[in-house]
Amino acid sequence: MSLSKWILNIALTIVDLCTFWIKPQANRITFVSLTQDRLSSDFKLLYEALEAEKKYDIHTNLLVFKQSITGKMHYFLNCLKQLVEYKKSRLVILNDNNYVISHKKPKTCKVVQVWHACGAIKKFGNEIQREYPIRNYDAVFANAPAWKEVYSRSFGVKPDQVYVTGMPRTDLLLQEKENNFFKRHPQCKGKKLALYAPTFRGNIIHGFQVISFDMKKVQESLDDWIILYKFHPLLGDIQVENCQAINVNQEDLYELMQVSDCIISDYSSVILDYSLLKKPILGYIPDYQSYSEKIGLNLSLEEYPGPICTDEDEIVAALQDLSSYDFQKEQRFQEKYMIYTDGKNTQRCVQCINQWMDSDV
Repeated sequence: MSLSKWILNIALTIVDLCTFWIKPQANRITFVSLTQDRLSSDFKLLYEALEAEKKYDIHTNLLVFKQSITGKMHYFLNCLKQLVEYKKSRLVILNDNNYVISHKKPKTCKVVQVWHACGAIKKFGNEIQREYPIRNYDAVFANAPAWKEVYSRSFGVKPDQVYVTGMPRTDLLLQEKENNFFKRHPQCKGKKLALYAPTFRGNIIHGFQVISFDMKKVQESLDDWIILYKFHPLLGDIQVENCQAINVNQEDLYELMQVSDCIISDYSSVILDYSLLKKPILGYIPDYQSYSEKIGLNLSLEEYPGPICTDEDEIVAALQDLSSYDFQKEQRFQEKYMIYTDGKNTQRCVQCINQWMDSDV
């Protein structure tokens, strides 16, 4: 255990002892995140739906963790604040793993994990090297029964604690709405758009890296295509120089999915969301052997919904041959891992939350 975690544990114990008198409010729900400082995605949809119930006292504790001295100090103080929030709450809703919950969860509150991804192509959580074990969740929302065993291992819960509701945000992906992408990028009109959205390599302990193909080489080989690149948020706003590919790191992922003609990714869970759109999915995976040994995968390459590419020439060839794309294979993938397409995921999640809030346990 690091010195900082040792100090944090002592501080949490002191706060716990000093707040022994705090009791939970029967109708209080608290949203907690260390990856967003405003309500968005699943949190925003759930917050608005629960607020419409007009029977809950809803609170938020939202912070974007930053790897700086000031950022670490804010995180330290926020952890102490979290513990007090948890003691006051009947239900806590998370979208990422949480140190305080794993170490000092009050017995009087329930915790539901609304994971920020639609599934887990790569191993994560308790199945990989971590600073601390994940535990103390009462429930996890998932997109399909196929994720029950994966989430059970990764989150430290029993399979029957994984509730197949679908993730709220995919309700938005399936909705038709005004899209301003072409107003921002008029040069894309009349072009085919390939969205490149890979995951990161590495981890929070040893640092994050990116593996990318030579976008300039691919772009120059395809006159009728434009590459839109959006790297994982943990990697920051990576810029690709001297290339016609367009940086969309700061733009809405679902809006990009809706305007694109195909996606190029790897082990990222974005291919799960994208499968709902019934558009081609290409994999750029040049490091399968090393990645599967160091991190590990929950899916085999045979299950990957589209063709696998290992270099730029194969990417160009795959984009030029989309007329022979196997949409039936992608549909089987979607039906196994993303079972709901009815736009009622938020409703199912709220029904579960209502049941938990009404129970005496």
